[in-house]
Amino acid sequence: MGRKIVIGAVMALAALFPAQSSARGCRYHGGWERSDAAGCCNRACESSPRNPITQIYSLELGGVTAYSSYLSPMRYRGWGLALTGEWNKNLKQNPEKVLMSFAARLDCSSMLNPAKSAGMLGSTAYFGWGLAAQWNPSCRWHLTLGGMLDLYGGALYLTRNGNNPVTPLAYAGIDLTASASYGFRLGRLPVVVRDVARIPSAGAFFSPQYGETMYEIYLGNRKDLAHFGWWGNSFGIDNLLALDLMFGRKFLRLGYRLYLRTFHSENLDTQILRNSFTIAYGF
Repeated sequence: MGRKIVIGAVMALAALFPAQSSARGCRYHGGWERSDAAGCCNRACESSPRNPITQIYSLELGGVTAYSSYLSPMRYRGWGLALTGEWNKNLKQNPEKVLMSFAARLDCSSMLNPAKSAGMLGSTAYFGWGLAAQWNPSCRWHLTLGGMLDLYGGALYLTRNGNNPVTPLAYAGIDLTASASYGFRLGRLPVVVRDVARIPSAGAFFSPQYGETMYEIYLGNRKDLAHFGWWGNSFGIDNLLALDLMFGRKFLRLGYRLYLRTFHSENLDTQILRNSFTIAYGF
């Protein structure tokens, strides 16, 4: 009788605390690690017959500075709002070593010149897909390094310039990506501190000739509109510093994002800088 009770208790504990699943069934949480009672770290995984996807949806709000010598010699400053989505999963062919990611971003902004006598509106969209190598140098650290396809487009619109009021924005290329995250516990709450960076590195972007109007392009003057982009003439960075508060399979993200895109060609400069607070929900 006593042996049956012991076996039943062991089976109950095994059901409550299942063994660590294989990497093929792990949900990607970007470095969330658990510590057991002995202080040892165990990868936070979920048993699943499929390779699950971690989804993150965020809202960002902050300051924006934009400069386009094609439109005006002045910098415009104001506020901006952005919606972003991220989807991550371990690659089926090599789940322990390779992470696949897809990201989308849509933002809008409203700005004024220093004298507050003229306004500028901006809107851009971004889509990215990429692969990254991932590894854990220790139980609490999670690192990634890889590349991502970058498709970026939008426009800056100067409300008081009737002759040539729009700067089109378009870029397609490859970005370098890297991230580092560290997991720990705040009391009994699992927490992850992470830094994620993306740098456009090689591609092509749109830029008209100096003094060329959109109407001339519309009439057929389309020579030398595409330019090779690299760090020297189209530098950019998207850097997120965030704190993830883990609640089981779900988490709340609070963070700060620095977002910069610049383009220089044909004696024309375009710069867009965003400093945003972000709040996100992931599962």
